[in-house]
Amino acid sequence: MSGFNALSKPLKPRSEVAVHTIHPTLEQKPRAKYNVPDWFNHNYAISFDAERSRNVSHQVRQDGRRLINETYNESWWNKHDNDVRISDRLDEVDKWRKTLEYTIQDVDREVQAIQAAKEQCERYLEHMRSPLGKLLTNRKKQNKN
Repeated sequence: MSGFNALSKPLKPRSEVAVHTIHPTLEQKPRAKYNVPDWFNHNYAISFDAERSRNVSHQVRQDGRRLINETYNESWWNKHDNDVRISDRLDEVDKWRKTLEYTIQDVDREVQAIQAAKEQCERYLEHMRSPLGKLLTNRKKQNKN
């Protein structure tokens, strides 16, 4: 029997203890229950199976650690990338907000300047109308007379 195959078959000794059925004496030494090759093969099979189990459990532990590290790294980088994207987006939104605020301020200043110019034009027109109006009224009166 060799290696792994020894595990699949029950261990059966090749010989049993030879004892005389009629009064055994102390001078007779019982023979070994297992032969040396059987004992060696059985221990080898147990050792081989234990080593294989250790290797499998070690591989499972290593795969678990690798998976944990891989998942941690991937989630860390995904979080980092998302943080960078959000930060960039916030910077872009802030830039556009400031641009719009400056534009609104410029438009307000232009509206105020236009309103001031309009009021000034209206005052000029009013000043121009006053003398013209009086002149025209005076001329009409003169023409009627």
